[in-house]
Amino acid sequence: MIQRVSYYEVDMGYDVNIKRLEVSTLIDLQGDPAIITHWIGNDLPPFPERPNTATNAKDISIYWVGSSRWLLRADVLKEQELLSRLRLAETPTEISLVQVSDTLQFFSIKGPDAREIISIASAIDHHPSVFPFNGASYTEIFGMKGLLIRKGEGFEIGVERSYGDMVEDFLLRIK
Repeated sequence: MIQRVSYYEVDMGYDVNIKRLEVSTLIDLQGDPAIITHWIGNDLPPFPERPNTATNAKDISIYWVGSSRWLLRADVLKEQELLSRLRLAETPTEISLVQVSDTLQFFSIKGPDAREIISIASAIDHHPSVFPFNGASYTEIFGMKGLLIRKGEGFEIGVERSYGDMVEDFLLRIK
């Protein structure tokens, strides 16, 4: 007799903690970083010096995600303060600052086996020698565009919010 087992009942044995994170404040930044810094001011983290990396300060992160493109991320409780400081409606024509807070759902993947989970979710080479501690890059996650960030003892991934439930299901199945 064959006994069927639900995917949720199978323990794959990975030593990892997977958590769906709260909404983040996200601002898409495009243009010359000197002009953006002049507009924003110096009280935010400096722009990363290398592509596909991040800088962090005062609970705010800036990810270099493309040619002349960055993503600013902060706690949603800082959103109104940031929006009033950034003055999005008054942005000079040389740069673009766009609020995209509701676009991505983030997940935290921490623990000794976090790299194993990322290996299943994405084909990106995330070895520390090529994707360092402050690495941040758009890649495919479970076949869809996602943002991969190396943090502390693991990773965070961001996927389109409409796919959040599906990605959570995938992550729980492989855990």
